[in-house]
Amino acid sequence: MNYNSQTNPPSNFQHFMGVAPNQFNSNIKSQTLNSQQQNQHDQSRVSQIPISKIEEIHHQQPHDVNQSDQHQLSSKGKHYHPLTIPCNWDLARKHALSRRTATEKRKDINKTTNIETCPCCGFEVERDEIPYCSNPMALSFLGSGFTLFYNYLKYCIIILFITLITKQIYNLYTSYEGSYCSHVKREKIEGHFVELPNCQDSLFLKLSLANKLNNRQALEYVQILNFINLFIVMIVLIYFRKSQRQIDTTIDEELLTPADYTVCVKNIPLGLGLNYKWELQHMFETCAVISDTKPIVVKKVVLVYDIEEIINMEKELDQLVDRKKEIIKENDYNFNHKKVLEMDQKIKELEHKIHQTEKEYERENKKFAGIAFISFDDENMKNLVLQENQHTQLERMKSYWNKGKLEGLSENDLSWHDQKLFIEQAPEPNEVDWEFIHVKTEEKISKRIKAWIIYLLVESAAFYSIYLIAHKVAKYGDEAREEEIKGKLDHETMLKINILSFVISLSIVLFNKFAVAKIVHYIVDDEKISSKTKFQISFVYKYALALFLNAAIISFLVDIVILKNVEGAGGFLQNESQIFILNAVLPPFIWCVDPWSLCKNIWRWYIMRKGDKSLLTQQEANTLMEEPDYLSAKRYSDIMKTMWFTFLYGTAIPLGTVCSAFGILIYYYVDYYNILRRRTVKESISIQLSTEMIEMLEYIIVWSAFGEMIMTYAFFKEISQIDILLMVIAIIYASLPMEDISEYLFPVVNNEEIKPYDEGCLGFDTDYDRENPVTRHKAIEEWNDKQKQLIDTNHKVHKFYEQQDQFGYNMDDHYGRR
Repeated sequence: MNYNSQTNPPSNFQHFMGVAPNQFNSNIKSQTLNSQQQNQHDQSRVSQIPISKIEEIHHQQPHDVNQSDQHQLSSKGKHYHPLTIPCNWDLARKHALSRRTATEKRKDINKTTNIETCPCCGFEVERDEIPYCSNPMALSFLGSGFTLFYNYLKYCIIILFITLITKQIYNLYTSYEGSYCSHVKREKIEGHFVELPNCQDSLFLKLSLANKLNNRQALEYVQILNFINLFIVMIVLIYFRKSQRQIDTTIDEELLTPADYTVCVKNIPLGLGLNYKWELQHMFETCAVISDTKPIVVKKVVLVYDIEEIINMEKELDQLVDRKKEIIKENDYNFNHKKVLEMDQKIKELEHKIHQTEKEYERENKKFAGIAFISFDDENMKNLVLQENQHTQLERMKSYWNKGKLEGLSENDLSWHDQKLFIEQAPEPNEVDWEFIHVKTEEKISKRIKAWIIYLLVESAAFYSIYLIAHKVAKYGDEAREEEIKGKLDHETMLKINILSFVISLSIVLFNKFAVAKIVHYIVDDEKISSKTKFQISFVYKYALALFLNAAIISFLVDIVILKNVEGAGGFLQNESQIFILNAVLPPFIWCVDPWSLCKNIWRWYIMRKGDKSLLTQQEANTLMEEPDYLSAKRYSDIMKTMWFTFLYGTAIPLGTVCSAFGILIYYYVDYYNILRRRTVKESISIQLSTEMIEMLEYIIVWSAFGEMIMTYAFFKEISQIDILLMVIAIIYASLPMEDISEYLFPVVNNEEIKPYDEGCLGFDTDYDRENPVTRHKAIEEWNDKQKQLIDTNHKVHKFYEQQDQFGYNMDDHYGRR
C-alpha cells in the first residue's frame, strides 16, 4: 500500500476502494485544496479577510494589543493571566485544591449544583478525598499505573514473606542456635599459643551464616530450602504478571481514555507541501486495513511539531518577566510605574508573537515533525490498524540509516513516498513529552550515549569514593584483629571501629537516598525522552543500578574479594547487616517525615508573608501552592534495590529478609498516605513501566543463586553442584519470554464495551490536541464550548469554565502559556 498523495499514482489500486488512477489524483487534489481552504478558514480569523487587508492588520495588531485592558496583568481584575504580578493567592489556593489526589464530587442530577474549576488547568476545585483505608483501585481515575505500583509492592511483600516461611526462619533459627562464633581457636603468637574466638562477639554475626559454619548439615538444608523457595518465587512471579494485566484490563474497562482510540504514526515524509491532516485521514480510511469489510473511520488527526523556536521565545519571555521583577524592586514596588507598564507591553507583544507563531505552525504545517496521533471511531478499528501494520525494530533501524526510506516494501506495507509508516499504540496525551517528541533520532542517540557516559563517570567516582572509605574502615578492622590476637586491643578502640563502620553504612544509605537521585534525574532529563513512561523506565534502570552497586557490590569487592574480611570487625557480615537494618528503617522513616513537603511548607509560609512583595507570577504562585510532585520511578528504584540486595545476601544474612519484609510493608502504607495527602500527581503512567519493573524484579532469581554461590566459596573455598544447578536454572529463567508464558498460562479477557469515539470522548479529562502546545489553545476553547452545550441540557448543573473568558487577550484567542 504505497501512498503517494497527489504526485504519484498508487501501486496497489484495489486498496483505494476501486477508484481509477486517473480519477484518484484529481480527486485528491481537489479535496486537498478544499480541505486546506476549510482548515485555514477554521483556524484563523485572518482567512475571512481579503488578502489586501492582511498586511494592514498585521501591521496594526501590536497597536491593538497596546489598547487591551491594563487590568489583565492585575490580580484585582477579573481576567486570568498566568504572568500576573502581584499574584492572586486565592486563585493559587483553588489551583492547589483542584490538583489534589482526589476524585471529582458526585453530582446529584436532582439538585442544582455549581461547579467551580481552576482557571489555569480546568480541574474541579471541590473534590472528594479518598479514604486512607481504601483499596488502591480507588486511584484508577489516575490511570492504571499507580494501582499497579501498589500491587507491585504487595507482591514484593508476599515474595519476601514466602522466602521467610520456606527458608529464612529455618536459616535464622539454626544460625541463632549455632556455636561457631563462640568456639575458640588456638593461634601461635610470639612463640606462645593463645585461645581466641572464631569471630567477634556481635549479634549480627550470631544471626548470620558464620555462626553455623561447623554445622554442614544445616548448611545443606539451607541450600535445598533455597532451591525450593526459588521455584515457588518463580511461580509467584508468573502469576504476578497475570495480576498486573488483570488490574490494567479492569481499569481499562472502566475508564475510557484517548489512547483507547489512538495510534501514533511515525516516519511520515516531510516537505510535501500538503494538508497532512486530510492526507493521513484519507490514507488510513482507505489503505490501512484491507482484510476487513467494515470501513475505517478516522475521527481526529493531531500533528506533532518541532517547537524549539517557541521554547526559545518562552525562555525570552521568562527573562522579560524576571526583568520586570527587578524594575518593580528598583521603583519601590510601584506596579503602575511607567517602566513597569512598558515592560508589561513588551511581555504582551512577545506573548502575542508566540501565539501567532503557534497558529502559523498549524495553518501552514510549518515545522511538522513527521509524527501524528490518529484517533479512530472505536477501539476495534484501532486494533485492526495495529494488527495489520506491524513492523520490526530491524526495519526501523534500516529506515533510519536510509534517511526514512525502506527497500523491499511489499504491497501490504503502508508506505508514503517509499517511507514505511511505523504505527504503534499511542501513549496517553499527558504521558507524551511534547517538548522532546519531535527530537530527531540521531540527536536522541547522541544524547543517550552522552547520558550513559556521564552516568558511568559519576557512578565510577561515587563507587571509588565509597570504596576508599570502606577499604580504610576494613583496614582498621584488620589492624584491630591483629591487635586482638596479640592481646593488645582495648574496648575503646573496638568501639570506635564499630561506630565508624556504622557511620559508613549510614552515609551510604543517605547518599543513595538524596544525592544519587538528584544526579540520576539530571542525567536522564538530558536524554530528551519522548514519553514520561520511557523517562521513568530510564530513571529506574540507572537509579536502581546505582543504589545496588553502592549498597551491595562495593562491600562485596572490598570485604570479600580484596581484604577477605568476611566475619571480622568492620567486615562484610557486620557492614551489610547494618545496611540491611538502615535500609529497612530509614526510607520509610524519611518518607514519613517527608522533608520535601516540610521544606516546601516552610518556603510557602515565608513567601506568603511577603504579600505583594513576593513578586511571584500567578503561574509561580500556583506551583508554590501545590504539593510536591510524585515520581513513581524513585519509589520503584527504592523497592528494586531492596529486593535485589535481599536476595543477593539473604542466605548469608537471614536477618536482612526480616528487615526488608517489614520495611517494605511500612513503606507501602506510608507511600499510600503520601500520595493521597501530600503529593500532586501530574504524570500518567502506563502498564509498560510495571512490566519493565517485573522484568527487573525477576533478576532476584539470578542474584539469589549468585549470592548462594559466592557465600559457599567465601567460607569453604568450594562450589557445590546444587549451586551450579541453581545458577543455570536462574539464567535460563531470566532469558525466557516470561510475559508470553504468563499470558499463555493465565489469559486475561478484556470485556470492555465498545463505545464510539463521539460518546467516549465526553468523559476524557484531556486529549492530544488539548495537550499539544501548538493546538491546545484552540482545542481547549472548542472543548469548553462543547461542555457548555452539554451542561445546557441539564440546567441543574452549572459548571464555570473560567478558562474561556479569563485567559489572556480578549480579541486574540490567547489562552496563556504552554
